[in-house]
Amino acid sequence: MMFLSYNKFLRSVLKRLNSPSVCFLSITIFISINSFFFISCNRNENSENKDSAFYLELVDSVKIEIPYEFGLVFPKVIDGKLLAYSYLDQTFHVLDSKGRLQNSFNHQGEGPKEYTWNLSFVTINNGHLIFMDNKKLSYFSYQGEWVKSIPFNAPNKSLRGGMPSNELAFVGENKFIVPNIYLDVLSRRPDHRAVLDSVPIWLQYEYSQITNQFEVTEFGHLDTMSVFFSDFKYNSYSPRTFVDGGNVNLFFNLTPIIYTYSIGESKYPIEKIKFDVPGFKEPIGLDYKSMTIDNYRHFNRASDINSHINDVISLDNERIFFVYSQGKNIRMNDSEADAIEAPDPLFYGYFYDFSSRNGSQIVLPEHNGHPSFWKKVSYLGNNKFLFVFENEIERDFYWGKIFELKSAKSR
Repeated sequence: MMFLSYNKFLRSVLKRLNSPSVCFLSITIFISINSFFFISCNRNENSENKDSAFYLELVDSVKIEIPYEFGLVFPKVIDGKLLAYSYLDQTFHVLDSKGRLQNSFNHQGEGPKEYTWNLSFVTINNGHLIFMDNKKLSYFSYQGEWVKSIPFNAPNKSLRGGMPSNELAFVGENKFIVPNIYLDVLSRRPDHRAVLDSVPIWLQYEYSQITNQFEVTEFGHLDTMSVFFSDFKYNSYSPRTFVDGGNVNLFFNLTPIIYTYSIGESKYPIEKIKFDVPGFKEPIGLDYKSMTIDNYRHFNRASDINSHINDVISLDNERIFFVYSQGKNIRMNDSEADAIEAPDPLFYGYFYDFSSRNGSQIVLPEHNGHPSFWKKVSYLGNNKFLFVFENEIERDFYWGKIFELKSAKSR
């Protein structure tokens, strides 16, 4: 069977990934890409940029009754639901399409009806919440009741913790696609180019009635013309994906490029689009073999300087939207004091229409002087977005502001 032979190949490759001769010391290094905030200049509730073809207009608000700091797991509504995750108590919260809380639960554990702490992905399919940890896919009802669990075959075991991603995309009831999370560690490996040549960048799993688990049946490789095939080392190699129709669309946080793969037709991109995003910098790569305890501060500085893309949201009618940071206006050789004193990076939205091949920068809204920040934006449908803001008076709930994306021509 195809999936059995391919899994043998992947296991041989992943032995190299985990080989003691190339493993990095067990050091906790915090890269600033995972903790940035959407900081911007003072703006009104309605966002408007006179040079932009679109703007966001406030149309509604909602009280989100979650007491602890949380992030929105889903960048868009799925089956009329949103999913939030509170960091302090590791609880998931099911919200309706307007951001109203419906249910909360936490089933983390090592039991057969629980998901483990190292979750990679979560999504909704056929009326179930589906959690993918390092062993299995666990299916739950919207009320948090366990339904079933199905194991999956290596190699995509997770070493992640905290809030999972929504990049688990089902293309049928028994088939799904995920990015390859093993590329998370490439900045710490001296043989990153060899790994990029041999390890798939996304994987398709399909349920096998022979093995009674999900097996790899399709995969895609990185475009060999990508900037990441450089001898320079970057602070982030994590691929991000979203599936639209019969295509896998892949991007990286550090470049405004989307690679499109046709499922079942090609293991390499059939199309590549580089967006003309205002203020987005070419990424800085470092001349190191790998990240170490001696040079990780340089990687953190490069991360501060580089521009970053947050989740790319696939809208209806062949359109996308994403939030991006222009990066801090500092240099690699600036002193630590100067870097700290430098203004925070500006964050904007970017809207692109594939049918017209036109893109536009979008000024993000603010509420009471506080900008929206990472994992606090979701698409509700019908050109409406939910932005979550802190409540300045009471700390036991948050405010959700609903903004509609409108054309400047409609004014």
